[in-house]
Amino acid sequence: MDDKEVFAALAAALKPMNTTKDIADNCGIKEGTLAYWRSAGIGPKFVKVGRTVMYPKEQMIAYLAQHLYQCTAEYEEEVGA
Repeated sequence: MDDKEVFAALAAALKPMNTTKDIADNCGIKEGTLAYWRSAGIGPKFVKVGRTVMYPKEQMIAYLAQHLYQCTAEYEEEVGA
């Protein structure tokens, strides 16, 4: 499965607005990781409705696509590691 197919499958699985549990279930990202990203300001954009955190599908897919790397060296070059 190539990258386009992976992102197309993810887009089909996600709802227009997703809870942290939805993201954890569909993307394999732990809810605690999402909470850390929110507090650190490094994750995908989100909406807070009352006490519920929601992730718009487009924001989640865009975030993951921006963090797609061919190899570790490419990642380290981008983040300055």
